[in-house]
Amino acid sequence: MKARSRGRTTLLTMVRRDLGAKLFAVGAAFVLWFFVNAGKRETLVLSFPIELHNLPEQVVVANPDRLDAVSVKLNGPGPLLASLEPRRAPIVLDLAHVRVGEETRLKLRDEMIRLPRGVRVLDIEPSYAPVRLEPVRHAVVAVTLARGGEPAEGYHVGSVRIAPKKVSVSGPKSIVERLQSVETEPFDLTGLQAPSQRTMTLVRPDGLISLSPERVTVEVAIVEEVVTRELRQLPVSVRNIDRPFQLRPAHVNLTVRGPSGRVRVVELEEGSVYVDAGSLGPGDHVVEAEVTLPAGVEVVKWDPPSLRLEIPAEKNGARR
Repeated sequence: MKARSRGRTTLLTMVRRDLGAKLFAVGAAFVLWFFVNAGKRETLVLSFPIELHNLPEQVVVANPDRLDAVSVKLNGPGPLLASLEPRRAPIVLDLAHVRVGEETRLKLRDEMIRLPRGVRVLDIEPSYAPVRLEPVRHAVVAVTLARGGEPAEGYHVGSVRIAPKKVSVSGPKSIVERLQSVETEPFDLTGLQAPSQRTMTLVRPDGLISLSPERVTVEVAIVEEVVTRELRQLPVSVRNIDRPFQLRPAHVNLTVRGPSGRVRVVELEEGSVYVDAGSLGPGDHVVEAEVTLPAGVEVVKWDPPSLRLEIPAEKNGARR
C-alpha cells in the first residue's frame, strides 16, 4: 500500500511540474503574440549598411557610386521597430559570381534583411546596388606640392624639394593607370620671407587602396623678387678737378636692378653719381659716369651711356 501511495504521489508531482512548464510557455507565447500583433503598428525608415562577401583576391570594388548603405522602410509594432539596430544586421551581398571588369547591378531583396517576426519591409531605396570589380594594380608616381597663400610682398617661391620624390600606390586598374601624381596637403606660404621645411601628409585620391609613404618632407626656398627701377634726372658731379670744366649733359637717368626690398628704397645722395677727372688733362673728353649703389643693386642701363667733359687749357701765367 505504501509503495502504491508513493507512486501516485510521484506521478502527481510530475504532472504538476509539466503543467507548470506548459502554462509558463503558453503565457510567454501569448505575451510575445500580443507584443508582435496586438501592439500599434508604425512605419519607420532606417539605414541598413551593406557588406560585401566573397570578394576575389587581388580584386577591388571600383565603381565611384558604390553604395555603403540603403534606406529601408519598415512597418511593425512600435516597440519592435525601436529595438532594431541596423548596424548589427547588415545586408550581405555575395560577389562570388560577379564578373571582373563589368558593371553589375545586384538586386536588394526583402529576405536579405534580417528582421524580427511581425516587422515587414515596405520599400528599399535604392533597390539595386551597382558593383564594378577591377583587378588591383600597383605603380610608382610623383609627388607634387599643393600651395596655399602667397609669400610676403616682394618674395616668391624659388625652388621646391620633396623627399621622397615618388611614392608607391595601389588600387583599381582604371584609377591607377590614369594617376600621374599625388598631391601634398596645402603648404601655407602666407607671409613667408625665408626658406621653410615641413613634413606634409599626402592626399589619397578617391578609390586608391594604399599609398606609401603617406608623409613626405618638403623644403620650399623663398627668395626675394628681383625688380628694376628707373631713377631719373640724377645730377652728375665731377671729382678730382681743380680747374673750370663743362659737363654735358649734367644729369643722367639710371635703370637699376636688384632685390625688391632694396631697389624700392634706393635714394641716391648728391655726389653718388660722378665722373672721375683725376687722370684727365685739358681738352674734350668722352667719359662714363659712375655710381655708388647699395650692395646687391646694379646698373642695367645708363641714359645717356656717355657724357662729354670739356676742360679748357690754362691761360699764360696760370698755375700749371
